Amino acid sequence: MTERALRAAVARRLLADAPNEARSLTWAQLDAAPAWLALAPDDLMALARRCGSVLAAPALRLWIAGPLRELARATLGPAWWRALRSAPDWPALPAGLPTALADWPPQNSPDALGQQFTEAGAAVLLASLPHGALRHAASRRLGAVGAWVMPQATALAVLRETLALQEAVAEGAA
Repeated sequence: MTERALRAAVARRLLADAPNEARSLTWAQLDAAPAWLALAPDDLMALARRCGSVLAAPALRLWIAGPLRELARATLGPAWWRALRSAPDWPALPAGLPTALADWPPQNSPDALGQQFTEAGAAVLLASLPHGALRHAASRRLGAVGAWVMPQATALAVLRETLALQEAVAEGAA
């Protein structure tokens, strides 16, 4: 996709999902927008869920009970779960982020756990954007967001790891 086509796709998505906020964006802001803002709603939520699972990876690695592991596998899909568990150790995250098992409230259904991952991942995606109109418009597209505040550099690191893992999973499926 060319830069112009990407900018147009982002603009269309933002106009559809956040019309009031999108009208205040400049061409420069649209040019700087990440490609994930152009994703279809289901694909955007899948990316958010995966970002949330990468954020939760240190805690998920502590899940040794069969029912918990099966819940995560059912939530994330077998290929993503395998890739997430076999990836190298994740970099340490700043204090206050949910890195310990006790920091992630227990869930008992794939839908509830998926929603938890999606909201955490939405927080990652939002934090990856600079403050301003683009972030505000993106927040309308993402919906519910986890209540974690993180530095932009941390969010970008989690997003980078997610995209790299997503590429590895796609290559393994091909």
